[in-house]
Amino acid sequence: MNKFKEIYHHPITKIVILLILIWVSASMGILYLENGDLSEIKNSFWWAIVTITTVGYGDYSPETFSGRALAILLMLSGIGLVSTVTGSISSIFTTRKINEGKGLGMVESSKHIIVCGWNENIEHLLACMSQIVSTTKKDVVLINDLSEDQLNSILAKFLNLNIKFVRGDYSNENTLKLANIKEATSVIVISDDSIPEDDDKTILTTLTIKNLYPQLKVIAYVTERKKIPYLKRANADEVITDENFKSFLAATHVFEPGVPQAVNQLLDVHSDHRFKSEKIDETFLGKSYSELFNYYKNNNQLCIGLYIENVAMGYDQLFSSDSESDALDKFIERKLKMAGLGLKENAIDVILNPDNNIIIKEGQGALLII
Repeated sequence: MNKFKEIYHHPITKIVILLILIWVSASMGILYLENGDLSEIKNSFWWAIVTITTVGYGDYSPETFSGRALAILLMLSGIGLVSTVTGSISSIFTTRKINEGKGLGMVESSKHIIVCGWNENIEHLLACMSQIVSTTKKDVVLINDLSEDQLNSILAKFLNLNIKFVRGDYSNENTLKLANIKEATSVIVISDDSIPEDDDKTILTTLTIKNLYPQLKVIAYVTERKKIPYLKRANADEVITDENFKSFLAATHVFEPGVPQAVNQLLDVHSDHRFKSEKIDETFLGKSYSELFNYYKNNNQLCIGLYIENVAMGYDQLFSSDSESDALDKFIERKLKMAGLGLKENAIDVILNPDNNIIIKEGQGALLII
């Protein structure tokens, strides 16, 4: 209803209505004033629209003084009104294009991915996305404060991603709505390593998104491991930190040579091999893991495990009695309860190298190296 009122009160709508009224009035007027061909209603309407748009085919023309006077008035009003309509429409599209370039316009994508924030790792993230969705052009919406030159550089690098841009504070509800978040499939929130306490903004953004759209998948990246529990309590579907990964690579370089090289190869977007996950076909339900393993092996893929989504957990399971004195815990709990949201410890449960006799169940997916 509000959208209808907005369209109705738009200046262009009023001009178009006025044009229609003039067209109908002129058609009726010429029908009354003229004889011959213009005395037929279909011809009078045709003549009026041709005259008001100043096309002037000349197939019909008034012969009486009154008819010609009406034609002059119609042509003069038509020149002004039609020019106003076409000019206004051109201005709307031009303004929209300029706003899109500046990140100020409304994104019209659907089933897209939103990336909130910016740091040095995001270009690698986009490169990974570009590699994974190489067969389809995926819509990706960036929300940050990049300069126009930086944005153009990003657009030129990742041509198979349909990248769109929204400028503003991604923790702000209105900015998220500009990114058409209600139509998105997932949101990645990334803290800026160079800004102290930016992890707190990631927590706030996660809370805002989950408050607005509880079913939307949110993946949060933080720089400090100690903030992970807060993001889990804020209902983030996945929480990522590179502290553990860096420590793991350093240790294995010393004690288990070959392991970090293999990991880096699997994570390299230009490598011939990479990780992949996919839902298991229904034909494998009730069968053993060994049968699934052999199926993928015969297709030159290595199945290394299974995954399944967890069920949401309650507040009492995640908020301990010690956390009641923590202001941030209280804030998160209060906001989630106001929104009527549940809590999840982890969004995905993973079983690596499962026993061969494990039976495949409904909802499970396969983790692969391809």
